[in-house]
Amino acid sequence: MAATPASSNPQNQIRPESLQPRYEWRLQELMAVRKNWYSTTKLGTELQKHGFDMDRSSIYRLVKTDRPPKMPLELILALCKILKCKFEDLVVEVEPELALPEPAPKGPRPVVPDIALLATDFFDAEG
Repeated sequence: MAATPASSNPQNQIRPESLQPRYEWRLQELMAVRKNWYSTTKLGTELQKHGFDMDRSSIYRLVKTDRPPKMPLELILALCKILKCKFEDLVVEVEPELALPEPAPKGPRPVVPDIALLATDFFDAEG
């Protein structure tokens, strides 16, 4: 009996998407941290200064997505220049075993103090 090649056996096939690097797109985070921008309006104005005339919905998708669409290198360079960052700040590679299967919930993360905010007898005190 002849041996079957690995490509004909579905259990031995490597899925192409498993070979692609995983990454986090941090445009929205960088806008907030570096420029204190929480909307896409100012980014649109800055992109126009760099020769990119994009409609509001395209800019929104660019900022709010976890996986941005394919884009020209010139646009990535313009984003880095606008935000005064490096490519590695904008796109962060994630190790496959550390990657979460689904994206984390969006929105601000609550700050939880390490110490109690009220004295333990606060509610027992009579005023």
